[in-house]
Amino acid sequence: MRPTIRLTTMPEETHFAPLGVLGYCLTRTHFLEPVLKSVRLPIKTVAHSPASKLLDVLVSILAGCRAIRQVNTRLRPDLALAQAWGRKRFAEQATLARTLDCFTAEQIIQLRQGTESLFRRESRTLHHPFAKEWLWLDIDLTPLPASKQAEASTKGKLGAKKTFMGGNWHEYRHHSITKHYFPSFTRANKRAVPPTCRSCRPLMPSWV
Repeated sequence: MRPTIRLTTMPEETHFAPLGVLGYCLTRTHFLEPVLKSVRLPIKTVAHSPASKLLDVLVSILAGCRAIRQVNTRLRPDLALAQAWGRKRFAEQATLARTLDCFTAEQIIQLRQGTESLFRRESRTLHHPFAKEWLWLDIDLTPLPASKQAEASTKGKLGAKKTFMGGNWHEYRHHSITKHYFPSFTRANKRAVPPTCRSCRPLMPSWV
């Protein structure tokens, strides 16, 4: 007897519970509205609006769909996930494909403008009070081991191991990171110049 494969709707169960929680939070707070509302596509709205179909494409990417053709089998039966993202049901793959085919250079510019607007609204760096305090950047140059099965994974060039610097890394910022055993090691003999910024007053150095 040959096996039979059927697609069954899942109104109360989902394979993407964390993605459903994310969708519930983003849609209820209108987080993606600057991006979805900025794109104006010259297509008619029959069952799904252009913004809803763009949202479906985003969910398909987050759900791990490698192509639009996987939407019908991976997302369409998942009604619980669709409801979490404010949708009764995700659009069909053919509908999403036609929507993406309508994109021209003008729509791409609109999408970029919407993305930039979202970044400017949510960026903590752009809202940092530069005139009052420093913006500390923690840069970690030691590579973490990558799995051999990771996509496009390569072995890092640095061979150093990660070390624990302590609970409060501010205590270590006065220490020199130069290794004293280097033959070419020399101490700095000039005072640091206070950094300036065009958008704020000169910043005073926090070191002696």
